[in-house]
Amino acid sequence: MTSRGTIKLKLAQEFCRWSGASTTFRTLVPPRPGDGEKESYHNTYRAIDIRHARLRLMDVFEEPTRARTIPPIINVRMAKGGTGKTTVAANLAACIAMQGHRVLMIDADPQASLTTMWGIDWAVEDITHIGHLLQANESKTDKLTREELEGAIRPIYSDGMLDLIASDITLTDIDTWLTSVMGRELLVAKLLNAHVDVFSRYDAIIIDGAPGTTQLSNALAYAAPHLLAVVMLDGQSIKAMEVLAANMQEMHEAFPDRPFDVRIVANKFSSQITACRDALETLRAAYPGKLDSNIIPTAAGFLRQVSLVNEEDSGPVIEREPSSPAARAMVDLSRSVIGAYDIQLAGLTPVVMPRRQGGSSAVRAAMKKAAQPEPDEPAAQPDPRGRASKKQQAGDAATAKERA
Repeated sequence: MTSRGTIKLKLAQEFCRWSGASTTFRTLVPPRPGDGEKESYHNTYRAIDIRHARLRLMDVFEEPTRARTIPPIINVRMAKGGTGKTTVAANLAACIAMQGHRVLMIDADPQASLTTMWGIDWAVEDITHIGHLLQANESKTDKLTREELEGAIRPIYSDGMLDLIASDITLTDIDTWLTSVMGRELLVAKLLNAHVDVFSRYDAIIIDGAPGTTQLSNALAYAAPHLLAVVMLDGQSIKAMEVLAANMQEMHEAFPDRPFDVRIVANKFSSQITACRDALETLRAAYPGKLDSNIIPTAAGFLRQVSLVNEEDSGPVIEREPSSPAARAMVDLSRSVIGAYDIQLAGLTPVVMPRRQGGSSAVRAAMKKAAQPEPDEPAAQPDPRGRASKKQQAGDAATAKERA
């Protein structure tokens, strides 16, 4: 990859579900101003290019306006740390954005691992995190403005395809404040609804929550009741999943009108380790229908996501090693999540029309021709040599047979 959020031609075609010629695919994305000669042939593609290409394949040539509604929220959470929660959240966000969806990430963990994954040094930068936004939104004298919210959103990919509300260690203080607030479980939902104009421009929101159960995690769960639990295949993580399930049951009893549910992603699987195989079967038996069919394997690529030399070189495995088995596992998981959470493309359900040489105009011409009635069959012309045509001969034979 040449820059953040940029992918090669082969992966771009896959994300667009394109099986035709590469030369035709390149015509879906016009040359970009300022590109050099090499880039003008579209050997690399940005997330916004994939979005435009997929919309064109749906015969949509202008950016649609999403409805003023909160998009699907993927609340990635676990009751203990070290299960790979942040790795899954970061790679899901990148994969979904690279498939043309606008994505907002919210780092709701004071450890700020998701923030660090994207090369942001929270120890030296001025961070406005989700806790600050909640407090400002509840303020009676200094209400959160749209400009302040926009200032907290950091661009990761160009053109608003992937953004981040970062975190830092001071987010730990938010639970003390939340304890003193009435209706604290509703505060995240109130923030989202109060600024729906900002949040509705995204196709999906992905939250990387803190491990354990906190006042903030409960408020996030109320706003995003469909959790994505990342479970490492060991005994401690299986036990932690039981704790998380119990917490969801408590939330359901407190708010019976909310559809609390959980989808489980099994992480760090190795077929050569008996304990992994046993843990996977335990998950399947204990939570029938909840386990995603895509199992994330143990892979060295995940260990290289955070650079030890230059923080700006850090990034999810789909960026750093897009051809690796680890990246492939994340792409497959992202497709499953897109379907499970009904993530749409600019408010539209992606449908790819059948293509042929000539693009959209050729498809429309073919459809128009198919819709026209068949013309009357012309009368058979006599043979210039005086003999009856084959069709006439067949007709005469049929008539003679009927008379007989």
